Amino acid sequence: FQILFDQAQRSVKQQLHNFVKDVRKFKETKKHFDRVREDMEIAQVKNAQAPKNKPHEVEEATSALSITRKCFRHLALDYVLQINVLQAKKKFEILDAMLSFMNAQFSLFQQGYNLLDALDPYMKKLAAELDQLVIDSAMEKREMEHKHATIQQ
Repeated sequence: FQILFDQAQRSVKQQLHNFVKDVRKFKETKKHFDRVREDMEIAQVKNAQAPKNKPHEVEEATSALSITRKCFRHLALDYVLQINVLQAKKKFEILDAMLSFMNAQFSLFQQGYNLLDALDPYMKKLAAELDQLVIDSAMEKREMEHKHATIQQ
């Protein structure tokens, strides 16, 4: 049982630890995505507020918006990919951890069955001897009672 517990703990713990690492990486990507989204919103506001009579500032704001938008789109694709990968991993890694635990339990009970199955002939022999001892004891009791009754007569 202790071996099963250790084996299951190591297996499940390692798989879930790897999954948690992926979740942390995903959270970092989300923070980065949120920062870039805020930068894009700022660039959009600056572009909208750029004075139209100053072409240099308009061009600079438009360029900054274009660059920020490209970065946002690229990061959005990465973010969506990580969401999909994490969702897929969530399904199969947790199931894999549980399957590993179930296999460890199966192995423990199979080993227990094999040990007890090897003892089956001995237990049957012991049960037969016990039955014989009960019969012999009952016969001795009847004989003793019969002798006791004879002595009293």
